[in-house]
Amino acid sequence: MLKEVGASGQISLGKKYAGQLFEMQIAPDGAVTLTPVKVVPMAQEEPATHAVSADGWLTPERLARRGAAVARSPKQREAARNKWEAENKDAIEAMNQRIAKIGSPARRIHEWRKTKATREQNATTTPTDQTA
Repeated sequence: MLKEVGASGQISLGKKYAGQLFEMQIAPDGAVTLTPVKVVPMAQEEPATHAVSADGWLTPERLARRGAAVARSPKQREAARNKWEAENKDAIEAMNQRIAKIGSPARRIHEWRKTKATREQNATTTPTDQTA
């Protein structure tokens, strides 16, 4: 079977192999061999506090940051929150002014839905004059 490598450097093996892991070996002559493998994780000394999601969104770096955040004392959490708030003071104030001017997204959606329901109700209760 011939497979062409696309412009991004990827090949598609088909749905049959979706989600499987392969060991890739490149021979000196340039031949590429993919061998299906099963990976068994090493035993952990302490239980993991967060699981890695199937799509890989929770990277080891994110898990480390989450673990560090969980380990903080209430005083440290408050200090971190105050630091973040001070660093983002201008953006917070700009958002508060924008919300005061145009309303929060939740309020705007609520008003839009209310207007839409009223329009639809008026359209069904007002008969159209078809005899003119």
